[in-house]
Amino acid sequence: MGYCVQLGILCSLVLVFCTGFCSAAESSSALIYIQGSGSAITNGSNGMIITVKDVVPYFHITDGVDSKLVPVGSLADISYPVQAVVNLFNAENETNSIIQVSNLSLSDENKVLTLDVTPLEFYDGERLKSFVNGQTPLSDEKIGEYNRAGIYLEAVWEAPSNTLNCIPCFCCDFGGSGECGNICECCTPT
Repeated sequence: MGYCVQLGILCSLVLVFCTGFCSAAESSSALIYIQGSGSAITNGSNGMIITVKDVVPYFHITDGVDSKLVPVGSLADISYPVQAVVNLFNAENETNSIIQVSNLSLSDENKVLTLDVTPLEFYDGERLKSFVNGQTPLSDEKIGEYNRAGIYLEAVWEAPSNTLNCIPCFCCDFGGSGECGNICECCTPT
């Protein structure tokens, strides 16, 4: 190789290493599937309540790449509200509805799942898109008992931040030395 080509490659490498590599952090989401039987829809004081009995002790979670089974007790660790699709089945019909889950609780040794829900008219996300076809809005007409339930939750986690949510201060005269510079403490929270 010629001297100029080697120098060009070397300068390019030095430039890349000096500027570094950057990547943007995005919110991550996962699809959670919960299954149970003996479900019911009732009216509550703040919306509708879906109760599912005989919940399978593990829920399926996938991010589109990896999948695993997780103990159903871990559902309490998710931040709510979340969007979801609920499939309820009985001998007469099947209900497929988009909902927002504002709260979730487990009782009877994690065998009974209670969801505080609000019916939604539409869904604009990605994870549940394949489940919303043919959906009917959850309404008072759907109140009653069902033989089987399947619930798909879209759990979203915000990307972690490396900042301390502060503005660094520029100060002079560190301890009487007369020097100036940025200090490594938060002076003004943002």
